[in-house]
Amino acid sequence: MNKVVTIPFKAFLALCLGFLTLPVVIFAAGYLRHYAGIPLIILLTAVCVLSVRDCCRDQRKELLSSEDTVIRIPISYLIGFAVTAVLVSFVTGVGEFIFTLNDHPYRRAIMNDLINYKWPVIYDYSTQTNPEVIKEIGRTSGTYAFMYYFTYWLPSALIGKAFGSLAGNVALLIWNAIGIFLTFIGVSKASRRAGFAVPFVYLCFAGMDVIPNIVHLFVEWKAYNGIEAWLPVLAYMSNFAELTSVFHQCVPCWLIVTLIMISFNTRSLGLFGALLLTYSPWGVLGLFPLAVVRAFSKPMRADGMRRAVRNTISITNILPCAAILMIYAPFYLGNKSSISERGFFWEYVGNPGKSVVIYLLFVLIEIAPVALILWKTEKTNLMFLAALIELMLIPFYKVTLSNDFCMRSSMAGRFVLCILLARYLNDLFDADKVIVSKKLKRKKKDMAKLVITMLAIILMMFPAFVTGYYIIGSELTGAEHNAEEIGSFGNIKQAEHTWHASHNYTSDDYEESFFFKYLAKK
Repeated sequence: MNKVVTIPFKAFLALCLGFLTLPVVIFAAGYLRHYAGIPLIILLTAVCVLSVRDCCRDQRKELLSSEDTVIRIPISYLIGFAVTAVLVSFVTGVGEFIFTLNDHPYRRAIMNDLINYKWPVIYDYSTQTNPEVIKEIGRTSGTYAFMYYFTYWLPSALIGKAFGSLAGNVALLIWNAIGIFLTFIGVSKASRRAGFAVPFVYLCFAGMDVIPNIVHLFVEWKAYNGIEAWLPVLAYMSNFAELTSVFHQCVPCWLIVTLIMISFNTRSLGLFGALLLTYSPWGVLGLFPLAVVRAFSKPMRADGMRRAVRNTISITNILPCAAILMIYAPFYLGNKSSISERGFFWEYVGNPGKSVVIYLLFVLIEIAPVALILWKTEKTNLMFLAALIELMLIPFYKVTLSNDFCMRSSMAGRFVLCILLARYLNDLFDADKVIVSKKLKRKKKDMAKLVITMLAIILMMFPAFVTGYYIIGSELTGAEHNAEEIGSFGNIKQAEHTWHASHNYTSDDYEESFFFKYLAKK
């Protein structure tokens, strides 16, 4: 069990690109006309091969030594990572084999419709049977299309089409676990070694939400809407909460952030960003400025700004960005109703003074604690500074009713901090023998800082612990599962989901969109 497994970086990148690219290839084959789908498949295959061949070369295109590029992980950690990834996928409700939270009726409906309908998925209003749903929709004829970022489901949906829904849901759980497992390996490389800190920060990273929740026990306020939604308009979600609700966005986003952090050159950053667009249009908004900072950070411009610019203008950066943007931008823009509500966050708060207080509280609870923990070791790291600046700017603007812009565009920046925190903890515990041996020589002030830091990191677990406890407790006590409350967007079972389904997942004027006119199969 103490044996160390050596993973060549080329092999690791090939696995990651295979994981990220296969769903897009399936989308191209199943959703697009031949003149759009076949070139996209050929292009993605070619740039992925080029990226893997180039990944162990530096900015000068000189081959790095294998000692610098390999990933070494003890087999005990590798097994632990694999088991943890499967358990996390199961507990967070992927495949709906356990009690799930509010978003999962929509997740189940996505899976059901991708399995049961022909692609592209087109519905007929006449198939709605619930009178309350029909009344709210206001029509019983005509067609409408499924338009959402569903790329992540496509490999498992294909298996579901071939072997049935159960096989598809098992495949989805395993597929999600593979994404988590690959990220564990990548974060181990980024944080210098495998350790307990890697899965810990992946699952438990959050703000100090425990503080407003303790205050709320004694002082109630109307805006409180959950352990992480304790302010009006603004919310950053813990990693565990993201895994329970938007696994299809956060799992690929975090893997791509990790790849950007551990890449030895910048000639494939565009490919990574383009692939994220296929999974999360929100996530790519947060990733873009971080990728730019990475492209021109000190290690990447060590040979001069001219070389750094030339490296960004590469085939693997430009072509996949252009191709995927031409396909997916029209697809997402075909459903404009989902982003109908947008504006500066203070416009929704109403009171300027109250807006300032809300923003300051948000920064103090969600950003400041981890920033203070990492400041001493990372204050010269441009990626750290860029993530902090981005996370402080994102709250100023609101998009969608539930403010997906705030919650999801922050995924990339928060995961940069997550990786750096894993590195901090790995370094801390790697030096633990030194800390113990010199404990008596340490100043009381230093020991107090260490204790406060570790307490803050433990308190960071609060959202994950409460959410996990609620899920497992509900399952053990026999609480009713909610996964089938919708069933299908073509025949919604419970009317309470009608508005969200029609605004966020479907479009009834799809035939006028560029995507369905010129790109989608008929």
